[in-house]
Amino acid sequence: MPDVPMAEDRSIGFRYIRERGEVFQAADGTWLLTSPEAVRFAHRHPEIFSSAEAFGTSGLPVPLIPVAIDPPDHVRYRRILDPMLAPRVINAMEDELRAQVRELVEGFASTGSCDVVADIAKLYPTQVFLTLIGLPLEDRDDLIRWVEIMNENSITGTGQPTPIVGEAAMSLFGYVQKAIDDKRGKTSDDMLSHILSFTGEDAWSNEEIVGLCILFTVAGLDTVTAAIGFTMLHLAQNPELRRQMLADRELIGPLIEEVLRLEPPAPTTPRVTTQEVEVCGVTIPANSPIMLCLATANRGGDRELPDDIDLQHGERGHATFGGGIHRCLGAHLARRELRLVVEEFHKLIPDYELAPGTQPRVVWPSSTLHLKSLPLIFPPAESQR
Repeated sequence: MPDVPMAEDRSIGFRYIRERGEVFQAADGTWLLTSPEAVRFAHRHPEIFSSAEAFGTSGLPVPLIPVAIDPPDHVRYRRILDPMLAPRVINAMEDELRAQVRELVEGFASTGSCDVVADIAKLYPTQVFLTLIGLPLEDRDDLIRWVEIMNENSITGTGQPTPIVGEAAMSLFGYVQKAIDDKRGKTSDDMLSHILSFTGEDAWSNEEIVGLCILFTVAGLDTVTAAIGFTMLHLAQNPELRRQMLADRELIGPLIEEVLRLEPPAPTTPRVTTQEVEVCGVTIPANSPIMLCLATANRGGDRELPDDIDLQHGERGHATFGGGIHRCLGAHLARRELRLVVEEFHKLIPDYELAPGTQPRVVWPSSTLHLKSLPLIFPPAESQR
């Protein structure tokens, strides 16, 4: 829906979609589910709303594990992967991840200005990913470049990747395959090494391991990048919100949840119906393309001010990380990354504002809503202490 007014104000854009109805068919034939009830129904019935059918048409040569797998096979992957990204695992990584973001902030804190997107948001999630799977941080910039090209460049009318996307995809696949080959037979305490250590019936095929890594890079890095940008945008635009958070650090959690609710980087997620189904009184035929509108579901329900940040109700939940069996595998890690960015940035730079003349805009249309840049100005760090 490229005509939706989204670039400057997502509240207007999501309201425009929501007002079309809880369930409706767009001009291109896709059915949109926009209300909390409709989205929850789809999440609770993965046997009817197939993720495998939706992501199986991605054109990639490997399955995106585990999002492109439906039940009952899906449980095999989640049973293995969920413990690898559980809070206790993230807790053990925290000191290293905190040191990484602190180093990024220290790199510009004394200069009096930064671009949050370029100086933190693009860099940090990729570093975290490399740390998680046990690869050198020196590979960061190459990985960022390939993923950015793949996510931001459109495909041709034939559905085939453009040449620049094809080249970036080949580079990314080659990098992932080399990393897997280099780690085979070696013992190390990282996620990729653990998966490679499985034997017998538990062993993963090469295609499965590549598919997992590609999912993390193509669908995981840019979403956290976007969430960091949106979090800092709301804090820069609302000094009172920032004052409340600095006075009570317990509000960082609710703040992050409210920004995730209002600014989901992936506002929709695809499905395909496996049979005819009725949702909120509307009959949808079998084999229909579906978009679950997580963003509009987040702003629905009984909230008094659904388009505003409400720190008193920041724990009420949202659909940004999906729901049901396909709930985001990296949700715990993403939340921790956001918290560490907020904490470490404000330790050195508690007072800042948008650079003069800045009009933050999201890239639209785009598969992932994100800010292209977010320039801030502030007193150099030494004078804020």
